[in-house]
Amino acid sequence: MTDYQEEQEGELEALESIFVTELEIVSRQPPIYVVTIPCEIKDVEVGKPPKEFTVGLRFRLPEEYPDVPPEIEFTEGGELDEDLQKSILIELKEFAEQEVGCVMIFTLVSELQDKVNKFSDSIYDKKVQEKEDKDKVPVFHGTIVTRQNFTEWQQAFILERNLKKVKVAQTDKLTGKQIFLAKGGNLEIGENLIGETEDVEVDESLFEEDELLDFSDSDED
Repeated sequence: MTDYQEEQEGELEALESIFVTELEIVSRQPPIYVVTIPCEIKDVEVGKPPKEFTVGLRFRLPEEYPDVPPEIEFTEGGELDEDLQKSILIELKEFAEQEVGCVMIFTLVSELQDKVNKFSDSIYDKKVQEKEDKDKVPVFHGTIVTRQNFTEWQQAFILERNLKKVKVAQTDKLTGKQIFLAKGGNLEIGENLIGETEDVEVDESLFEEDELLDFSDSDED
Protein backbone atom coordinates (compact mmCIF):
# COMPACT_ATOMS: atom_id res chain seq x y z
CA MET A 1 0.00 0.00 0.00
CA THR A 2 1.37 3.41 -1.03
CA ASP A 3 2.20 5.89 1.74
CA TYR A 4 0.98 9.04 0.00
CA GLN A 5 1.83 11.34 2.89
CA GLU A 6 5.45 10.16 2.95
CA GLU A 7 5.81 10.80 -0.80
CA GLN A 8 4.26 14.23 -0.47
CA GLU A 9 6.50 15.21 2.43
CA GLY A 10 9.60 13.97 0.56
CA GLU A 11 8.65 16.01 -2.47
CA LEU A 12 8.00 19.12 -0.37
CA GLU A 13 11.45 18.83 1.19
CA ALA A 14 13.00 18.71 -2.29
CA LEU A 15 10.95 21.67 -3.47
CA GLU A 16 12.05 23.77 -0.50
CA SER A 17 15.70 23.18 -1.40
CA ILE A 18 15.13 23.97 -5.12
CA PHE A 19 12.72 26.91 -4.89
CA VAL A 20 14.22 28.69 -1.89
CA THR A 21 12.51 32.03 -2.48
CA GLU A 22 9.93 31.00 -5.09
CA LEU A 23 7.99 28.49 -2.96
CA GLU A 24 5.21 29.47 -0.58
CA ILE A 25 3.56 26.83 1.60
CA VAL A 26 -0.02 27.98 1.94
CA SER A 27 -1.17 24.88 3.84
CA ARG A 28 0.34 21.58 4.93
CA GLN A 29 -2.99 19.81 5.40
CA PRO A 30 -4.24 19.62 2.79
CA PRO A 31 -0.95 20.38 1.03
CA ILE A 32 -1.26 23.65 -0.94
CA TYR A 33 1.80 25.23 -2.53
CA VAL A 34 2.35 28.35 -4.62
CA VAL A 35 5.43 28.52 -6.83
CA THR A 36 6.25 31.90 -8.38
CA ILE A 37 8.85 32.05 -11.14
CA PRO A 38 10.63 35.20 -12.36
CA CYS A 39 10.44 35.91 -16.10
CA GLU A 40 11.64 38.60 -18.45
CA ILE A 41 11.28 39.92 -22.00
CA LYS A 42 14.46 41.31 -23.53
CA ASP A 43 14.39 44.85 -24.88
CA VAL A 44 15.28 45.36 -28.53
CA GLU A 45 17.14 48.58 -27.71
CA VAL A 46 20.77 48.01 -26.80
CA GLY A 47 21.56 48.92 -23.22
CA LYS A 48 17.96 48.97 -22.01
CA PRO A 49 17.03 46.54 -19.21
CA PRO A 50 14.59 43.68 -19.92
CA LYS A 51 10.96 43.86 -18.88
CA GLU A 52 10.58 41.71 -15.80
CA PHE A 53 7.42 39.99 -14.57
CA THR A 54 6.42 36.97 -12.48
CA VAL A 55 4.11 34.04 -13.08
CA GLY A 56 2.66 31.99 -10.24
CA LEU A 57 1.01 28.56 -10.03
CA ARG A 58 -1.02 27.20 -7.13
CA PHE A 59 -0.98 23.42 -6.50
CA ARG A 60 -3.45 21.63 -4.26
CA LEU A 61 -2.55 17.98 -3.65
CA PRO A 62 -5.38 15.49 -3.24
CA GLU A 63 -5.04 12.81 -0.59
CA GLU A 64 -4.10 10.13 -3.17
CA TYR A 65 -1.43 12.30 -4.86
CA PRO A 66 0.66 11.35 -6.86
CA ASP A 67 -1.75 8.66 -8.09
CA VAL A 68 -4.21 11.51 -8.63
CA PRO A 69 -2.96 14.69 -10.35
CA PRO A 70 -2.89 17.96 -8.39
CA GLU A 71 -5.32 20.82 -8.90
CA ILE A 72 -3.56 23.63 -10.77
CA GLU A 73 -4.44 27.29 -11.20
CA PHE A 74 -2.67 30.58 -11.87
CA THR A 75 -2.19 32.98 -8.98
CA GLU A 76 -0.67 35.63 -11.25
CA GLY A 77 -0.17 35.71 -14.99
CA GLY A 78 2.21 38.61 -15.48
CA GLU A 79 2.38 39.37 -19.20
CA LEU A 80 0.29 36.33 -20.10
CA ASP A 81 -3.24 37.21 -21.20
CA GLU A 82 -6.25 35.17 -20.06
CA ASP A 83 -6.47 33.12 -23.24
CA LEU A 84 -2.82 32.11 -22.99
CA GLN A 85 -3.20 31.24 -19.31
CA LYS A 86 -6.16 28.97 -20.12
CA SER A 87 -4.19 27.32 -22.92
CA ILE A 88 -1.19 26.69 -20.66
CA LEU A 89 -3.39 25.27 -17.88
CA ILE A 90 -4.98 22.81 -20.29
CA GLU A 91 -1.56 21.62 -21.42
CA LEU A 92 -0.24 21.35 -17.86
CA LYS A 93 -3.25 19.31 -16.75
CA GLU A 94 -2.85 16.98 -19.72
CA PHE A 95 0.82 16.62 -18.84
CA ALA A 96 -0.06 15.88 -15.21
CA GLU A 97 -2.35 13.05 -16.32
CA GLN A 98 0.62 11.48 -18.09
CA GLU A 99 2.78 11.76 -14.94
CA VAL A 100 0.29 10.06 -12.62
CA GLY A 101 2.14 7.78 -10.18
CA CYS A 102 5.18 10.06 -9.89
CA VAL A 103 5.65 13.24 -7.90
CA MET A 104 5.39 16.01 -10.49
CA ILE A 105 5.34 19.53 -9.01
CA PHE A 106 8.92 20.31 -10.11
CA THR A 107 8.25 18.89 -13.58
CA LEU A 108 5.07 20.97 -13.95
CA VAL A 109 6.88 24.15 -12.91
CA SER A 110 9.64 23.38 -15.42
CA GLU A 111 7.00 22.95 -18.13
CA LEU A 112 5.51 26.31 -17.20
CA GLN A 113 8.94 27.92 -17.34
CA ASP A 114 9.55 26.55 -20.85
CA LYS A 115 6.21 27.85 -22.10
CA VAL A 116 6.77 31.31 -20.62
CA ASN A 117 10.27 31.44 -22.14
CA LYS A 118 8.81 30.63 -25.57
CA PHE A 119 6.22 33.35 -25.07
CA SER A 120 8.90 35.88 -24.08
CA ASP A 121 11.06 34.91 -27.06
CA SER A 122 8.12 35.31 -29.44
CA ILE A 123 7.36 38.79 -28.06
CA TYR A 124 11.03 39.76 -28.41
CA ASP A 125 11.24 38.40 -31.98
CA LYS A 126 8.08 40.31 -32.89
CA LYS A 127 9.53 43.56 -31.54
CA VAL A 128 12.81 42.97 -33.40
CA GLN A 129 10.88 42.45 -36.65
CA GLU A 130 8.83 45.58 -36.07
CA LYS A 131 12.02 47.58 -35.43
CA GLU A 132 13.67 46.21 -38.58
CA ASP A 133 10.57 47.03 -40.65
CA LYS A 134 10.52 50.54 -39.20
CA ASP A 135 14.20 51.08 -39.98
CA LYS A 136 13.60 50.03 -43.59
CA VAL A 137 10.99 52.73 -44.16
CA PRO A 138 12.76 55.71 -45.79
CA VAL A 139 12.35 59.01 -44.00
CA PHE A 140 11.42 61.78 -46.40
CA HIS A 141 13.22 65.04 -45.77
CA GLY A 142 11.30 67.62 -47.80
CA THR A 143 12.18 71.23 -48.53
CA ILE A 144 10.77 73.76 -46.09
CA VAL A 145 8.35 76.04 -47.93
CA THR A 146 9.10 79.76 -47.62
CA ARG A 147 7.52 82.74 -49.31
CA GLN A 148 10.59 83.15 -51.52
CA ASN A 149 10.90 79.56 -52.80
CA PHE A 150 7.11 79.34 -53.25
CA THR A 151 7.15 82.47 -55.40
CA GLU A 152 10.04 81.08 -57.45
CA TRP A 153 8.17 77.82 -57.94
CA GLN A 154 4.97 79.68 -58.91
CA GLN A 155 6.79 81.79 -61.52
CA ALA A 156 8.47 78.72 -62.97
CA PHE A 157 5.12 76.93 -63.08
CA ILE A 158 3.43 79.83 -64.91
CA LEU A 159 6.32 80.03 -67.34
CA GLU A 160 6.13 76.32 -68.09
CA ARG A 161 2.37 76.50 -68.53
CA ASN A 162 2.61 79.45 -70.92
CA LEU A 163 5.37 77.81 -72.92
CA LYS A 164 3.08 74.85 -73.47
CA LYS A 165 0.42 77.22 -74.80
CA VAL A 166 2.86 78.85 -77.22
CA LYS A 167 3.17 76.58 -80.22
CA VAL A 168 5.63 77.83 -82.77
CA ALA A 169 4.19 77.75 -86.28
CA GLN A 170 6.10 76.37 -89.22
CA THR A 171 6.80 79.97 -90.34
CA ASP A 172 9.47 82.29 -88.91
CA LYS A 173 6.97 84.40 -86.95
CA LEU A 174 4.75 84.14 -83.90
CA THR A 175 1.16 85.35 -83.76
CA GLY A 176 0.27 88.33 -81.63
CA LYS A 177 -1.51 86.05 -79.15
CA GLN A 178 1.57 83.85 -78.79
CA ILE A 179 3.82 86.86 -78.21
CA PHE A 180 1.48 88.15 -75.53
CA LEU A 181 1.29 84.77 -73.75
CA ALA A 182 5.05 84.43 -73.80
CA LYS A 183 5.61 87.90 -72.40
CA GLY A 184 3.03 87.23 -69.70
CA GLY A 185 5.31 84.41 -68.57
CA ASN A 186 8.34 86.78 -68.44
CA LEU A 187 9.85 85.16 -71.49
CA GLU A 188 12.11 87.26 -73.65
CA ILE A 189 11.28 86.56 -77.29
CA GLY A 190 14.22 86.47 -79.64
CA GLU A 191 14.16 88.60 -82.74
CA ASN A 192 14.62 85.51 -84.90
CA LEU A 193 11.15 84.32 -83.78
CA ILE A 194 9.35 87.64 -84.03
CA GLY A 195 10.90 88.71 -87.29
CA GLU A 196 11.63 92.27 -88.29
CA THR A 197 8.39 93.76 -87.03
CA GLU A 198 8.43 96.89 -84.94
CA ASP A 199 7.90 96.68 -81.20
CA VAL A 200 4.26 96.81 -80.23
CA GLU A 201 3.20 98.04 -76.82
CA VAL A 202 0.41 95.96 -75.37
CA ASP A 203 -1.83 97.04 -72.52
CA GLU A 204 -2.19 93.65 -70.78
CA SER A 205 -5.06 94.91 -68.63
CA LEU A 206 -7.27 94.96 -71.71
CA PHE A 207 -7.05 91.20 -72.04
CA GLU A 208 -8.68 88.46 -70.04
CA GLU A 209 -6.86 85.14 -69.99
CA ASP A 210 -9.68 83.35 -71.80
CA GLU A 211 -10.42 86.21 -74.25
CA LEU A 212 -7.04 86.99 -75.82
CA LEU A 213 -7.09 88.69 -79.23
CA ASP A 214 -4.80 87.86 -82.12
CA PHE A 215 -2.66 90.69 -83.35
CA SER A 216 -2.98 91.57 -87.03
CA ASP A 217 0.10 91.38 -89.23
CA SER A 218 -1.24 94.16 -91.42
CA ASP A 219 1.10 96.75 -89.83
CA GLU A 220 4.05 95.09 -91.47
CA ASP A 221 3.05 96.44 -94.94
